[in-house]
Amino acid sequence: MVAEEKLTLYGILVLIIASFGGLLFGYHIAVISGALVFLGPVFQLSPYDEGIVVSIMLLGGLVGALAAGNLADRLGRKKTLFIMALLLTLGALIIAFSQIYVQLLVGRILSGVAIGIVSVVAPLYLAEVAPPHLRGRCVSAFQLFISLGILLSFGMAYHFSEDQRWQMLFFIGAFLAFLQLCGILFIPETPSWVLSHGKNAQAIRILGRLRSDMQWKKEMKHMHKKPEKKSGWVDFFKPHMPYILIVGFMLSIFQQITGVNAVIFYLPKIFQSAGISTNTGPFLASLSVGVINCLATLFSVWVIDKIGRRMLLLIGSFVMALSLGVLSFGFFEQSSGIDILALMSLMVFIASFSFSLGATTWVVLAEIFPLKIRSKAMACAMALNWLANYAISMAFPEIIATWGEGWSFAIIAMISFTSFLFVYWFISETKGKSLEEIETLVRAGKF
Repeated sequence: MVAEEKLTLYGILVLIIASFGGLLFGYHIAVISGALVFLGPVFQLSPYDEGIVVSIMLLGGLVGALAAGNLADRLGRKKTLFIMALLLTLGALIIAFSQIYVQLLVGRILSGVAIGIVSVVAPLYLAEVAPPHLRGRCVSAFQLFISLGILLSFGMAYHFSEDQRWQMLFFIGAFLAFLQLCGILFIPETPSWVLSHGKNAQAIRILGRLRSDMQWKKEMKHMHKKPEKKSGWVDFFKPHMPYILIVGFMLSIFQQITGVNAVIFYLPKIFQSAGISTNTGPFLASLSVGVINCLATLFSVWVIDKIGRRMLLLIGSFVMALSLGVLSFGFFEQSSGIDILALMSLMVFIASFSFSLGATTWVVLAEIFPLKIRSKAMACAMALNWLANYAISMAFPEIIATWGEGWSFAIIAMISFTSFLFVYWFISETKGKSLEEIETLVRAGKF
């Protein structure tokens, strides 16, 4: 980033360290996709056991997301991120050293709690630290790091697929979490949280270190300068809140029920069903999808503050529905080129998800909730996100077994089109507005 973007070198470093939580999120979510192929024979897992290994992390994510709101309010965003990195390091090491099935599950639960926390607090931290005109880029960078984490996990799975050293996948995850643990020691608390606790002088010092312009002094006038009374759940029921809560919660749910994580978890198995049957072929195909995921997310980081959140969501949801419809048709027809069609359709699906519901959802959720309930509302939104993630990940293999690939992807295509209609009717544009300006619009019922 250059000087006119009004961030100091330290400010850029802070944003990178906070965004690195996305890499941990992506890596630990997707690593099971490659490891599951080897875990089955080692631990003698039945299909039901495999479903538990995949989904129990998502239940941990649900717990972590619910806890994150109170932790972020009481301890601050920084300390909560530190707890996350500590739990994730421990969880990954337990999995790597697992000798029995129960140990594997314990490690997956701890890892899930950790990434549940980071799914709430990292976007929250980024939104409260970033300048208004760069907030879209900064928060969507979280999704870019998620994409990089997914790509890294696919790459490592491909690298270790020949000698089946699945433990290395989790040792690498533990090392990445430890790097984040060290990095968090060097970042500040967010100015918004500090101001809400009446520490004005400290907030001024933090903003002075993060920003190279003087615009933040004007923004200070719109921020809370006195300690607020403890925000309670009663604030959720104030007249201006229900609409914005429904919008945020539904958008969070749509991010998952459109099926992206179900696809990522079982990507090698999907490619095997499509006829890619060599030892390394499904992993190589998955790796190519991971590359597309990163490129599409990078595109969203570039354009989100130019064309806006709403347009990206509309375009992405529509193309997701279209690509899955084509994939569904290919499985129904069972043509000789189904392997190529599956690869191309999933590339388009992942790409369109990445620049829309993937990256943009984090930005919208971090922007639309008023400060007094922001962390709690985001925690609830992400808890619903994890619950939807758990439900579709558990159901996906059973749906495929019962209905077949064709009907399974047709159903997800219809859900994706429903998300397009939801965005068209209910999502307003927020680009270029400060968090305080958006809160004013919400309280006035003009969002």
